[in-house]
Amino acid sequence: MYFKKTIGVLTVICISFFNSSFGQTLDSDQVAGSGVANNSIYSVSDYSEGFYVTLEDFINKKKTKLNPVERRTIVGFEKKLIHKNSIVDHVFLYTIADQMKLTGVFAVSLNGNLYVQQKNFRKYAVKGDKSEEGDNPNSYHRVLQAGKFLYLEAELANGWSKGLAYGSGGAIGGVIGSSMNRLKGIVFDLNKKEFNVLKDCNDFNEFLTSYQVENVKCENRKIDIITVRENISKIIK
Repeated sequence: MYFKKTIGVLTVICISFFNSSFGQTLDSDQVAGSGVANNSIYSVSDYSEGFYVTLEDFINKKKTKLNPVERRTIVGFEKKLIHKNSIVDHVFLYTIADQMKLTGVFAVSLNGNLYVQQKNFRKYAVKGDKSEEGDNPNSYHRVLQAGKFLYLEAELANGWSKGLAYGSGGAIGGVIGSSMNRLKGIVFDLNKKEFNVLKDCNDFNEFLTSYQVENVKCENRKIDIITVRENISKIIK
């Protein structure tokens, strides 16, 4: 009887010790994963000049030789050539040899700048951002800041709302639909392989909270792009 009691007590002690140790280890892992886990720092200079055809190519820094391309404006009927030394954030890229618009390349590193094609913002969007779209899916947008993630901007709007506006018909519907686009900040999380469009104040504050940063105050859920840029610069490095 005494032997059985001793075995029982030892068993309870061992189980208690195992649970306590395992629980501490598990809690430690959970705490480590509760914040922003990715500690990698990215730079535009990580990408040598060339084409990065797919998202996976971009993540793995697997480049394809750059066919000579030139930048052109995205506004106006005539897409004007942009001078090589001009810094422009939103462009179309045309191959010089045949003057065809570049369409099927995820990102391009050109003259020290890194451009990502707009259609990918929606294709690889976080949940809730799939409806965010622009009028020029084949345009390219320059990476403005880099560090823990890449930061870009583009003129976007909710696709459903734009569809309703265009559906109202006529020139007025077209004007209303096109005028709904607004310059929005976009965070490209390379670790998660997804784009997060910072749509409004609430959405931006959710993003700031994920980085344990104090939220910003806004009126009517709107947030100006200057405030977004200033707060991004505090987080990204």
